[in-house]
Amino acid sequence: MTDTRKIRQSVVLLIGDDAARSSEYLRIIEAVGCMCHPVNTLVEAERILTHYAPDCVVMDYAPPDGGGIELIGLLRRRMTHKRTPIVLITGDISEVELERAVMQGIYAYLARPFADSDLQKLVQAAITDYHTARIARK
Repeated sequence: MTDTRKIRQSVVLLIGDDAARSSEYLRIIEAVGCMCHPVNTLVEAERILTHYAPDCVVMDYAPPDGGGIELIGLLRRRMTHKRTPIVLITGDISEVELERAVMQGIYAYLARPFADSDLQKLVQAAITDYHTARIARK
């Protein structure tokens, strides 16, 4: 059973590929009680990451100003974000690029179109696993 207290206290960085999709993902994620920081560029994402340590990152594969795979690598190289779960969303990705994302350490991959509940379950599971692992490391 998911500890909704942890979910409600959690921060999600949302990196979308366009404003309309970001608004929809924001609505879906906030429905589970998470505080969400939506951005639409990698530059904005990096700015947020210097100030916050999100409990989960939900990102589109192809933000307007660069590749999402590069951001995954950036997150994994930073100690503060090394274990942050990343949910990658896309409508189209090659097997090679998906394999690169998996090798870089994404938590999960979600193909569009998907049901709201699919994204909500993944975010909740990612955050729960993240908090459980943090407690186990202490």
